[in-house]
Amino acid sequence: MNTPLEKHIWDWMLNTLSEPRVEFNGQPPCPWIRKYRDRIMVKEVTHGIKQPIQHAASLLGPLSLMAICLAFPKKPPIAKIKTAAEQVINNEFYEHLDILINDHKLRGKIRGFYTGYTRCDLVIIQNGEMLKRARNITKQTGYYRDC
Repeated sequence: MNTPLEKHIWDWMLNTLSEPRVEFNGQPPCPWIRKYRDRIMVKEVTHGIKQPIQHAASLLGPLSLMAICLAFPKKPPIAKIKTAAEQVINNEFYEHLDILINDHKLRGKIRGFYTGYTRCDLVIIQNGEMLKRARNITKQTGYYRDC
């Protein structure tokens, strides 16, 4: 059962990140969300920072997920979220993962990625190998040309 925040994030992913945009050459910011919806998990984090990130990172492979999106509605300092994410990504056990942090205060494209979820900070943990393959396929469409 999804919380209201998790439902809102799903709505944002499916109706904002999955819709074509001019600034992405007519492609959606995240062209794979709809295709892999059943392999993406959205989870509201009510306690802690580092432990939920580590736990999500450890679940990605065993659950055959493409991504886990963690939402931090209590808005802990973004520096603490970044530090916790860096500790996970710098652990050799998790070197196959990519982590994107969506700072709820930032708007627009940041380093080529679309940000824009403003309710809270998100930590998006992705299978790096699958992400690399998806990027290579997407690159052939000209998607990254202006990023």
